[in-house]
Amino acid sequence: MDNPTQEVMDKPAHILAKQHIETRFVKIQAEKSPFLAEKLKIVVLPTLALIKNTKVDDYVVGFNELGGRDDFSTEDLEERLARAQVIHYEGESSSHKVKSMTQARRSVRQSANSDSDSE
Repeated sequence: MDNPTQEVMDKPAHILAKQHIETRFVKIQAEKSPFLAEKLKIVVLPTLALIKNTKVDDYVVGFNELGGRDDFSTEDLEERLARAQVIHYEGESSSHKVKSMTQARRSVRQSANSDSDSE
């Protein structure tokens, strides 16, 4: 069974993996992969090893950089990964953009429907 601390990272990482296809997200269970965990210098769980060009470039260790709480938002993680330049990020979270686009489409449909009703 997964470590509960690791599971906190799973959902936001899974969401971001779907939204940022330019980046490969790989999960390992450090307890079951001691050789790899040692190579990546993972000693605290959870740890994200941010790898660029086959080398570890940065780490997100624990929750300190994500607001210091285990109930951090997907946007917090997205912003942190963007600062490390491992995902493409334009200043507004991808999940927020999707919601905005959906709301914009609804507004256009609603205004089109209201115009046709008034005629």
